Amino acid sequence: MATAVDVAQVIYNKLGWVDAWKLEKLAYYCQAWSLGWYGRPLVSNEFQAWKDGPVEPDLYRENKYQRSEKTSTVLPGADVEAIGDEAEKIIDAVIAFYGDKTSNELIELTHSERPWIVARGQMGPEANTNEPISQLEMKKYYALQEARGAEGPTRPMLSVQHLSGSDLQQRLQASVERWKGALEILATR
Repeated sequence: MATAVDVAQVIYNKLGWVDAWKLEKLAYYCQAWSLGWYGRPLVSNEFQAWKDGPVEPDLYRENKYQRSEKTSTVLPGADVEAIGDEAEKIIDAVIAFYGDKTSNELIELTHSERPWIVARGQMGPEANTNEPISQLEMKKYYALQEARGAEGPTRPMLSVQHLSGSDLQQRLQASVERWKGALEILATR
């Protein structure tokens, strides 16, 4: 699975240099919308509810300490090969919607959204914390945003997996077994 550093490198490749706050928020939104749209994380990392919005610590360290100069767009620890076509479509959708926003606009936006607010709890606005932002909260919040037709990125169409006849039959049988009890109840009504 890709990391936040891998996603950030793709963002740099597409946008050129952006400041650390914007890079972190764009990487967060890639994770958040992947969870909201498809129910699965885009990256293996956990974002934290820092006072300036969501931050992924490995990305923070890589971006701050490992680049050759302040405005370099090369993250030495990144592996862009870890980003598949589907992940790139999610990144593109996030950039298309949020890419023109300033760092401060992105910070204000994340501060107004439930996943960051819930993770911060009763902490004051200037309190430092490494409290994780729940993937379940992200999934629920961003799925609800899409369901309500709220302003946000456009969900990319991902490719359909083609299955052979035997694979398809196996998966159908597994679904029937999984839902056997519910199907029996429905059949008797």
